[in-house]
Formats: sequence, structure tokens, C-alpha cells
Amino acid sequence: MAITITRAEVKRKSMIPASDTTYDSDIDALIAEMQPSIEYTIADLYLNDTTNLKLQATLKLGILEIISGEFLQQLYREAGASEAVKVGSITVGSRREHGANLLEQGTARLFPFRKATAVPSDEAEIAGTTTDKDRTFTDDSMKVW
Repeated sequence: MAITITRAEVKRKSMIPASDTTYDSDIDALIAEMQPSIEYTIADLYLNDTTNLKLQATLKLGILEIISGEFLQQLYREAGASEAVKVGSITVGSRREHGANLLEQGTARLFPFRKATAVPSDEAEIAGTTTDKDRTFTDDSMKVW
């Protein structure tokens, strides 16, 4: 992994004080779990271009946003984390959408650099288990199907 995501960066992005060590092991585990799989979705052409510092900064920011967003989403799933008090137009409590927004933002940021997931084919193929007869499908025969 050429890109390094640190616990301090995830805390900063998640708005958790650096001095708060409550979630340190959870953050470390999440980075170790998520970063390799996120990097796997990025095309090697971009991931290995370590001389392009702006590209690497963009990739790092996208990965950081996804990991931080997932961390916040996990926090909101804890008991009592989603409680809020609303008085008139003032709400005091957690901002549940913040984690989801970070996830969405990071995913959108990395989208142009992703590996192709499927190669389009000009001709559709159908796999069959019969070996005694070749099957031929035409546009006309498929209309009645």
C-alpha cells in the first residue's frame, strides 16, 4: 500500500479529539480492513503513479473519506448514539448523515480512477448443458420467448 491512512487523520475527519483514545483500536482495525479492499478497486495505473503527487493526494482523500464515513456510520449504530433532542427549530444530538455523506463523497471522488468492472460484449452468449445439438438464437426467435 503506497497510500498511508493514519488513525489521526480518521479522527480529524470524523471530528474526534486527538486526545480521545476510546476508539483507537477500532479505527486501526477499520483502516487495516478497508484500505486494501478500497485500493484494490483503483486501477493500478493510478495507484502506482507515485510521482503524481496531486493524484496521490486525491486518492488518499477519497480513501480517507470512505474509511471515516464508515467509522462514523458504525458509531451511529451503537446503542444511544442516534438520540437527539429537538426543541422548536433547534436539534441537539448526532448528525447521522455526516458519515453517509463522507462515504458518498469518497466514493464519488474515487469513481474516475476505478478499475473497469465489466467488459461490454457485442454478442450475447448463452451457456447450455446439452451437447447433442447446437442452439441458435436469432432476433426473431427471442421475440416470442
